[in-house]
Amino acid sequence: MNKTKNIVKVLFLLLAINIIAGCSYSSRSILKQNVNTVYIPILDNQTFRRGMEYELTKAIKNEIMFKTQLRIVNKNTADSLLEGEIVSFTEQTMIVDADDRIVEGRIFITVNFSWKDLRTDRLLVDGKDVIGTTEFVVDRGETIMTAKNEAYTDIAEKMVDQMNERW
Repeated sequence: MNKTKNIVKVLFLLLAINIIAGCSYSSRSILKQNVNTVYIPILDNQTFRRGMEYELTKAIKNEIMFKTQLRIVNKNTADSLLEGEIVSFTEQTMIVDADDRIVEGRIFITVNFSWKDLRTDRLLVDGKDVIGTTEFVVDRGETIMTAKNEAYTDIAEKMVDQMNERW
């Protein structure tokens, strides 16, 4: 019995060490250390859906503030520039009811972006066809607007992931 308790303790200790070591959690950003600031102008919008560029830019800024140590500053003091454009917005009806009203739908938003070091003029990331997609169900109180907000967050996460992957 005592031997079994010791084995369990050793296994638990090894598991705890493995979890702590394997997690590699760090509060530091994995972005290159000499890029500290970024300027992010309002994205261009090539679609007929006006206003999306403001909400998506806000989502990108929030994601950068949350997941990186980059400071968002004005253009005159920035180390880097993150700019982009919304190239497409597609709304797809998946299910309609007997009265031909949308019950469930899906949206796709596609963005191209670039992140450039302003000091060296070097392109750090060239993100092409970053797609944010989400579904909405009207019976759950979801709307095209809530779906767009989810897609903005999805795109922002993918953009910051690409910025992190570079390093």
